[in-house]
Amino acid sequence: MDKDQEEKEEKNQFEEMIQGLIDNKYGCCDDFVNPNTVAGLGENIREANQTGNLQMAGTGSQKDYKQNTLIRGDKIKWIDDKSVNQFEMVYVKKVGNFISHLNKTCFTSIKSFESHYANYEQKSFYKRHLDQFKNEKGRKFSIVLFLNQGWQAEDGGMLSLYPEGRLQQDISPIGGRMVFFQSDEMEHEVHPSFTRERRSIAGWLKD
Repeated sequence: MDKDQEEKEEKNQFEEMIQGLIDNKYGCCDDFVNPNTVAGLGENIREANQTGNLQMAGTGSQKDYKQNTLIRGDKIKWIDDKSVNQFEMVYVKKVGNFISHLNKTCFTSIKSFESHYANYEQKSFYKRHLDQFKNEKGRKFSIVLFLNQGWQAEDGGMLSLYPEGRLQQDISPIGGRMVFFQSDEMEHEVHPSFTRERRSIAGWLKD
C-alpha cells in the first residue's frame, strides 16, 4: 500500500471511531493495527509476564491507590512513549496520529497520552468502573487495543460498556480491535475469560 493510500485508510479509521463516539458514545475499529503488530505486542506482554515484569494493578490515584483482586485482577506494565521496541513504536505513532486528527477535527486539545499492557489470567476480571479519578481530571478519553489472536465467543473476556440511558454493549476482545470512549462518562467492565489469558493495551488521552 502506498503512503497516500495508507494515510487515507488511517483517516477513515479515525473518522469511524469519532463518528461512533458521536452516535453511540463509543467508537470501535477493527484492525486498528496490522496483525504483525498485534502479534508483536502480544509477545511483548507474554515475555514480560514470564520474566516477572508485570505488576498487580490497583485502583485509585496515587493518593488513594490500593490493590484489591475482588475489584480488579489484571497485571500491568506501562509503555514508555520513547520506547525503541519496534511494535510499541508503531502503536505510539498510530495513537499520536489519532490524537493529532482529534485535535484538528474536534478541537479536543489533547496534549499527551499514557498506556499500559494489561494481562488478565483465566477467571480474572475488572468490575464496573469509570476511568476518571475524583481528584484528578486529566483523562479525557480511554482507548483499549486488544491483543488476542483467534479469540472465540466461548473464551469469554467481554468488555461491557454501560452508556448512560442506553443498552449495555458487549465487545469481544478480538486482536487488533480498538475501542474509544470518554473516560469520565462511560462505565465499563472486563468479564472473566474462561479458557486462556486475555491481553490488551489500555490507554488514556489527557489534556
